[in-house]
Amino acid sequence: MVATKQVRAAAPVVDRLLKDRRVQDQLLDAGDHLSQVYRRVSRRKAKAAEDKKVYAHVRKGVVALRKAGTTATEPRRRPWGKLLALTVVAGGAAVVFANRDARAKVTSAIGGTSGSADGAESSPQPAGY
Repeated sequence: MVATKQVRAAAPVVDRLLKDRRVQDQLLDAGDHLSQVYRRVSRRKAKAAEDKKVYAHVRKGVVALRKAGTTATEPRRRPWGKLLALTVVAGGAAVVFANRDARAKVTSAIGGTSGSADGAESSPQPAGY
């Protein structure tokens, strides 16, 4: 029962580790630094403990792993830019639709005829019966 709860809690994090491009880039960066550490230590043997480049690569690799972990566990951000743009466009359309003068300006600007919304002025009415 406890293991099931732990698996459910870890599922979003694992999903993000597999699908989020930022997390994958950070993991690749960490792997690159740590593989450079391994190559340098395997060549230098005893002098590797004094090598400043080894320490720099270890530090950068650990920082990248920490960033990947925090990125994978933080909640996803919503794309507010797209929502804001959609709201501005919808608001502008509502203003144009509600304001007859603005509607006439827009239709003349795009090359249409400037008639009323119901089309009464643009189409002739049949002769009276």
